[in-house]
Amino acid sequence: MEITDEWGRKLCISSSPEESIGPFFSNPSDSQLLFSSPSLSPPILSTIPHFSPARFLSVSGVPPSDSSAIHSSFNILNPHDDTARVLSYNRLQFLPFPSKNSVLVFFPTGTNLDQIGFLLLSTGDSGGLQVTGSDEGDVFVATERLFYRILKILVQPVSDFGAYKCSSSGELGYVLVYCLYSIHWYCVKYDESQGKPVLRNLGSKQFKRFMIVSASWSPHVTGECLLLLDNGEVFVFDLNQRHCRLRGCKLKVSWESQGKSVNKSWLGCEFGWRVGIYIVARSDAVFAITRSSENCSVRCLLEVETLNMAGTEVFVGFAKAGSDGFRFILASQSYVFLCDPRSGVPLLKWQHDVEKPCFMDVYSLSELGVRTVESNTSCVIIGSFWNAQSQMFCYGPSPSVVKDPSSLYVWELPHNLLLPVGKCLCGDCVFREVMMKESLPEWIDWQKKSVLVLGFGVLNKYLPLGSSDQSSGFTLIRLTSSGKLEAVKFRASRLKSLEVVAHKDSACKSDEVNLLYLPDDEEYKFPSRYEYLELNYLSSHAKGMLAGFLDTKMRTKSSDLQKSKSFSLIWHEELCKKLKICGFGRDRSSSSITAVFENIDSPTSVFDIALRETWSSLPIEILLLAFSNYSEFADVLVDKKKPSLEFLVVPEFPQLPPFVLRKPSSRSNKWSKKEQPGVELVGPVLPLPVLITLHEFRNGCLNSEQEFSPEAELSNRCNQISKVTRELANSGRDETTISLDDDLDDEMWLNSDSQKEKKTFIAYRPITKTADSDRLQQEVTTFVSRMRRCKEGDDNVGGRTGLELFGELSPVEICFENREVNFDTKALLTSKTFLSQWQHRSSSYQEFLSQYHLTK
Repeated sequence: MEITDEWGRKLCISSSPEESIGPFFSNPSDSQLLFSSPSLSPPILSTIPHFSPARFLSVSGVPPSDSSAIHSSFNILNPHDDTARVLSYNRLQFLPFPSKNSVLVFFPTGTNLDQIGFLLLSTGDSGGLQVTGSDEGDVFVATERLFYRILKILVQPVSDFGAYKCSSSGELGYVLVYCLYSIHWYCVKYDESQGKPVLRNLGSKQFKRFMIVSASWSPHVTGECLLLLDNGEVFVFDLNQRHCRLRGCKLKVSWESQGKSVNKSWLGCEFGWRVGIYIVARSDAVFAITRSSENCSVRCLLEVETLNMAGTEVFVGFAKAGSDGFRFILASQSYVFLCDPRSGVPLLKWQHDVEKPCFMDVYSLSELGVRTVESNTSCVIIGSFWNAQSQMFCYGPSPSVVKDPSSLYVWELPHNLLLPVGKCLCGDCVFREVMMKESLPEWIDWQKKSVLVLGFGVLNKYLPLGSSDQSSGFTLIRLTSSGKLEAVKFRASRLKSLEVVAHKDSACKSDEVNLLYLPDDEEYKFPSRYEYLELNYLSSHAKGMLAGFLDTKMRTKSSDLQKSKSFSLIWHEELCKKLKICGFGRDRSSSSITAVFENIDSPTSVFDIALRETWSSLPIEILLLAFSNYSEFADVLVDKKKPSLEFLVVPEFPQLPPFVLRKPSSRSNKWSKKEQPGVELVGPVLPLPVLITLHEFRNGCLNSEQEFSPEAELSNRCNQISKVTRELANSGRDETTISLDDDLDDEMWLNSDSQKEKKTFIAYRPITKTADSDRLQQEVTTFVSRMRRCKEGDDNVGGRTGLELFGELSPVEICFENREVNFDTKALLTSKTFLSQWQHRSSSYQEFLSQYHLTK
């Protein structure tokens, strides 16, 4: 396959010949322990079991079919998603130290992974590896604590720019660390007086609104780095060592011409093939940003739609490939692509088996200790630390096309670098492990009992090793969740064909402890006992079978109800009196909708009006089941103890539900000598759907052949309220007028002849919604307000105190609840003056008044 790029070059892509399979890296049988400390892998998960809410939901002993549905409807996040995100980055980073024949290994440490830790790894005279830490026998730790969990560490050696030999201050390079909302820079030096490497803080940058997605160091200019936020903003920072200051700027990039970024996630950023060009990847495309003076142009390099994949495939990973800056690697859920902006299509494509890949690295085969006659051969490693999976893919110039170095051929390295050393890879053992993971309940993670690899690095890339090691493979430095830094040797060989892996006894050590989780036996000593509540009515309501369930319960418990004590007549009269004060139990000769509209004294949504109308239409017999007094409640038996039920008090201010603000309870689940049951009206103790269904039972309107739906009943009432609102309220779109008469019913309202009077209500939507918003959203976000009625003495502020002073500034009616609060009159008058001045200056506010004809 030949591709001609925009430079006129031909790229030939071919499969590997059968006689050129390889190289193949054998699974290591042993590892060398370099360093061990809890500081290498501090616990990041709490000791309390992370059981999902579905674990505690069941219906009548049936396995969690109903509980899973209820759990998914609440959209509760998985508690392990945060942990998987922390493990989505390679935790180890290497900085070469050529003059000492050593390499610095950086990693996050601290109780919350909020500090930078590092070790010095050297080769001795005998060729062995030695690790140097602090004088206390632990790791080196930076003095600064970031107080936020470190997500990723990036290093930049100054030796790559030829500046190491001429650096008199002993500077080795720079370290970049970013958390969720902040980025920090450090300079790495070697202190000869102390005989150890040190970090010097150069500065930091905080972001308050948007999270950091990715960062990268420049291969062109020392001390320059790129930063990408989750809203698409791109920043370039420059570290000026001479003046010890930090300079940065935000690129003026516009993404409007590159499609909508809604439901798209930003993946990463890298420097391009020359200064002033940056590569930014999104889940649907890859872009090139060209910077000239202060303006930036954006060009799309590749779109996911052009790759002919499944409709659900998106990009999930992005990495740079090679030092020339042209090639980069993209990963989707199922494929890996080698791309070049000089070509209109990906150069290579692999299919991977890694579940939710989160990291990619590219190494040359020479760095992996493989001697090849071909130049520019590379290996792509893609994997997931959380799932302990990785795959290796190689590509390079085809030996059959010697005269054309741009031709490529590929082969796969089927080795998993994240597997424990000595683990058996035969088919039976792999199948048994997969079945074990799938058979575990959803609230148990196999990662808790397994030792995971948290980071790795190929030592050959950063530290020259002996010739014997160079010829046979590479040395991998791995950090495990058991707090160990180990060296693993992989040997390479070229094979004519892949050999069948035979079973062998596993050499994995079973006594290792995963320090990601605190040991439950030592730290968490509370008994795991759980109490379950019967919520059968909630399950029936979710299935639309509430009426049938209540009918069954009423038939089975009718005999028990007859044995209960009779209701107190005195309390019955007192309760009826309180309900009437709140607005319940009105004369049925007048319309309930009329009564609800008449009582609108503050902005109220259409949905709340429908709820109030429903409550006002319920008879006293049903309302007595919904509201009561603490003295009427019996204690419930839970675990051989009798705790008291607890509800909120109905507000004293006359109003119908829903109650927005209510006084909180001043007790726990038991009454005490200081806190005794009062006479306040509490409730509702039964949900409104249950009361509506019981009302239908009382009226005998239920049809046994068709299930009654309280949601449909409430939706019908919302439609009626919306219809009345359109006729009664000024929506700002016309000047039709109509009056409100409490003596007329709903039909008379709609057919009223009083068309010349000004409307007393307005209907508006303060929350901006799209045109395709559903009806429920419109009912919730459409508010109805009564226009303020001018009263005598409005201009005289001497008779009003408190918040009532602001009443005349509002074009709609607002009712202030009377409370015994002392206000500073002078401060209120000053605030009123400022508010009045803002109203006159605000064009949006004046436009609102003009639209709804609210100007005086």
